[in-house]
Amino acid sequence: MTSLQGLPVSIKASVGTPGKAVNDPADVRSIQHLFNLIKSTSDLPLVEDGKSGPKLVQRISAYQVARLKAKNPDGVIDANGQTFKSLVEDAGKATPAVQVPVQAEKDRQQWLTEVTCDGGVTLTEADFKNAAAQLGNGISVNLIKAFATVESGGRSGFGPAKLPVIAFEGHTFRKYTGNKYDKSHPLLSYPYLVKAGPQWKANNRDQATAWRTLADAFKLDPQAALKSASYGMFQIMGFNFAACGYKNVTDFVVAMKLNAGNHLKAFVGFCSKTPPVIKAMRNKDYVGMASNYNGDDYGDYDKRIKKAYEALEQKK
Repeated sequence: MTSLQGLPVSIKASVGTPGKAVNDPADVRSIQHLFNLIKSTSDLPLVEDGKSGPKLVQRISAYQVARLKAKNPDGVIDANGQTFKSLVEDAGKATPAVQVPVQAEKDRQQWLTEVTCDGGVTLTEADFKNAAAQLGNGISVNLIKAFATVESGGRSGFGPAKLPVIAFEGHTFRKYTGNKYDKSHPLLSYPYLVKAGPQWKANNRDQATAWRTLADAFKLDPQAALKSASYGMFQIMGFNFAACGYKNVTDFVVAMKLNAGNHLKAFVGFCSKTPPVIKAMRNKDYVGMASNYNGDDYGDYDKRIKKAYEALEQKK
């Protein structure tokens, strides 16, 4: 979103130190642009390429020390944090007013379906081994692969449009909106009766439909909508964002849109914060895995996990 001066006045997620910040390319470009507006004559301009590298992190840290008097700068600009607000303020003082139309609502909706995938749509054997090492407890690589196989076919967490595979759950949207849209939008907000009922099937007929459904719900209540879909290779629900290591659901979705590595990272985070899942995985307790990962109404999930795991083991 831009102001009347043409300045970025909001970013969707954190920017800065790789590993600590989400670094959505559009957000990174906004921060690079702001720093270029306030640079001194001795500063080299930052390339506005949407990539967070050492030069940008150094510029952020130096700004936090000089402008905010930070003793331990983290090199990260949060979406609604003090560093961002101060940076916008300084850029506004340095920039003459230019009449640029404000398209806040349009921009707010467009970012959801904007393709920001960096091309990393598959995982390597090394990725899975690293995940198994992080989970520990003797959990095997093939068991993690089994979850990916059951949740997304084990091929990729991305669809043909380079957006993460999703499924929208209308009963969850109903929960987070307090039944507000039951009458006006019965296809988006409905009580849970059976798993994958008629509304669910209509909303998730294919990925194009699922994303249109999510976008429609997003127009009504952005946060509730994002929490009400499952994302990526491991189909983790948005409301699990904190367990996956994210400050808010928007950061989580931005990360899920970026690459499959973030899907695996979210899976590891979720499992690590959910002891019953770890215990079930360690003990090869497939019913425990199914109920704790996929809910009480898990159908034949336990059998599918077991079958996928055993098939992978036979290929050794």
